Amino acid sequence: MYSMRCTYCHQLINLKTEEVRDAIAQAEAAHDTLYTMHCPNCRRVLKVQVKDLKRKLPMQITLPTPGEKQEEQPQAEEPEKQEIQEEPAKPARKSRAKK
Repeated sequence: MYSMRCTYCHQLINLKTEEVRDAIAQAEAAHDTLYTMHCPNCRRVLKVQVKDLKRKLPMQITLPTPGEKQEEQPQAEEPEKQEIQEEPAKPARKSRAKK
């Protein structure tokens, strides 16, 4: 979601994530660095930088593909668990009673 204010009437304008993606696609298709939109209240033209719109998009998380990579990861975790288990446990502190 992208929020901005109109520079003329100070109306708050919210764009949903889908609208932001469409705006970026339109601006990149025209090879523009600015996206122009109209204020819904006063109908004046507002210019928004495409890099600001891209910054407001949610992060894309790439999920691991099934295959060899997943098989290698559990093997790498096992030595770490062994190292943790090999460390000697510290004795518990004795509580000191005040006189």
